[in-house]
Amino acid sequence: MKFSIKNFSIRAAAVGVALAAALTSAARAQDTIELKIAHPFPTTHYLVEHGLDVWVAALEKELGERVNFTIYPAQQLGKAAEALNLAASGVADLVLTATSYHPAQLTVSAVAELPGMYDDICVASRASMELSAEGSFFDEVDFAPNGVRAIYNVSLPIYKVITASRKIETLEDLEGVKLRTTGSAMDATARSLGAAATRMPSAELFQAAQRGTVDGALYLYNGMPPYDLQTVFKHSTEGVSMGSTHLVLLMNREKFDALPADIQETFLRHGVAAAEKNCAWMAESETAVRDKMVAESGLQVVTLSADEQARWEERTAKVADEWAQSIGAEGQQALDAYRDAVERLAAQN
Repeated sequence: MKFSIKNFSIRAAAVGVALAAALTSAARAQDTIELKIAHPFPTTHYLVEHGLDVWVAALEKELGERVNFTIYPAQQLGKAAEALNLAASGVADLVLTATSYHPAQLTVSAVAELPGMYDDICVASRASMELSAEGSFFDEVDFAPNGVRAIYNVSLPIYKVITASRKIETLEDLEGVKLRTTGSAMDATARSLGAAATRMPSAELFQAAQRGTVDGALYLYNGMPPYDLQTVFKHSTEGVSMGSTHLVLLMNREKFDALPADIQETFLRHGVAAAEKNCAWMAESETAVRDKMVAESGLQVVTLSADEQARWEERTAKVADEWAQSIGAEGQQALDAYRDAVERLAAQN
């Protein structure tokens, strides 16, 4: 067999190129930070499409292959109530969750869910972001002790009363009505109006309504279509703040602290941007979603009379102080800090 130096050189060069490419690929894969995100929502949910997905896309664009996300929607890694533990334990690296799903662990940040605390949900979101920053009040009391770091916060539109078959026009109409709630703040709001509170995540509300486990809910219009709730709830009552939900993207604290400093900064910077886009979308679409359900699903909307509004507000005005007292000194501190942040940020708006 005739041996060719030329052919040998070509083959050796080809092998060298292939080996270098393989090593580069392996190094790239090794350098990529793999992160798992879990949340309880459908993939088409507005908190995902206009919030979480915005954040992920911005990071992928800026960081490229340095970070790779695998997302587990619709409670695939665990129930909504388990989200905080999923992040703290590292089963998930990040979770998108409501503070009201974790009332025993996340206490003071629930102040954002009380009735009558704000008018502008973007201002409310900024207030929670400020108080959740590293070393700030929410962080020290709620997040750090539970082994998580808040990446971004967002407040949902002010809740209304929605019911399946009973039209609610007066306080008396609410007596004994079973309303779905989330967390202690919303429980207190329902009870202040004479209703009974039944806690459950949004994903369970449709079936609960069908079975008669609840008669209605304290809820928002944007939140109804993702779970097809407009097919079971045919009445809504608006005109008084029923509080809201405080949503937060939490990351395992050790995992966050282990990230390179520039990636940490990028996570937080795009968190602010995602929260702004999410709250702006919700604020703009809440009325449009309501009007569409009125036109297409037969939703009947009641706006409380001025006299009735005054009666409801007299009842709900006591909720914030009662909530603070139930928590203790930190409850009053949360109330004061949050109100101050909302007032100051609203003045800057």
